[in-house]
Amino acid sequence: MISLEQLSPLGIGTSRVASLGSRLAPAAFAEMLQVAAEREVNLIDTADFYGSGDAERLIRKGIKATGKPFFVVTKAGQPYVHTPGWLSPLNQLAKKVKQRSGAKNNYTSAYLIRSVQKSNQRLGVEAADALLLHEPTWHDIAHADPWEGLATIRKQGLARYTGVSSNDYRVVEAGLASGQVQLVQTTVSWRRPNPIVALCQAHGVPVLANMVLQPFSALQPTFARQATAVQQLPGLTGLSLAQLLIGAVLAEKQADIVLFGTSSLGHLQHNMEALRYLPSLPAALPHLHQLLA
Repeated sequence: MISLEQLSPLGIGTSRVASLGSRLAPAAFAEMLQVAAEREVNLIDTADFYGSGDAERLIRKGIKATGKPFFVVTKAGQPYVHTPGWLSPLNQLAKKVKQRSGAKNNYTSAYLIRSVQKSNQRLGVEAADALLLHEPTWHDIAHADPWEGLATIRKQGLARYTGVSSNDYRVVEAGLASGQVQLVQTTVSWRRPNPIVALCQAHGVPVLANMVLQPFSALQPTFARQATAVQQLPGLTGLSLAQLLIGAVLAEKQADIVLFGTSSLGHLQHNMEALRYLPSLPAALPHLHQLLA
């Protein structure tokens, strides 16, 4: 059983692995997990919302096939549609219809408890490694009782850890004050500091960074012009822009773990190579900021 202190600095996001158009076969996903385990990447990020539960089912099959231990973070609170069996691909179409019809996020205690029970069934576990509120805003939780729900979930043994995935400072602050947040997921990327990170660091709570590749398109032309100069810096031979964006967040201690979504083995392998550059990045970052300004 993996503890928070044993989590790898990289985590695999699964928002696309069970989506229409990028759905992975169980064998292909299991191969990805096997390669990740060989590189000691042990965290998988998912949600009941991803593929309307199909991502969680795929994770269950993949972990069983590899026989390797993984720490699975799942999330709840966003509306989705669930139909079992061969009809499950239709869930995502129905989910979009449901969202457009005005279905709202739900972070009430009763809803969160039901959600994690269903997620545990799909994941094939008695207790989730971690359950996070899925992107709540302050308005979303103003009249709900999410912290009470997370407390009940831990008390009943439905999740080992609880927390929140949000970019709303007030939500994270309230969660930390409640004592029910041991893990926070938020958006962090190079040259875009997030005050939530400092808040979590002050409370000793690990941060999972999502959207680290968000600046990729904006930086790509500049990086292409400066690629030779970048890769001539000590220890950065062959560094790609994606690897820089992943590695820089870790090197600057803007997060404890960087998440990246992938549905491709080649993409997974490439991004994991970012760890090779971590020893050299701290000294190189001032130069990189100048080159890519």
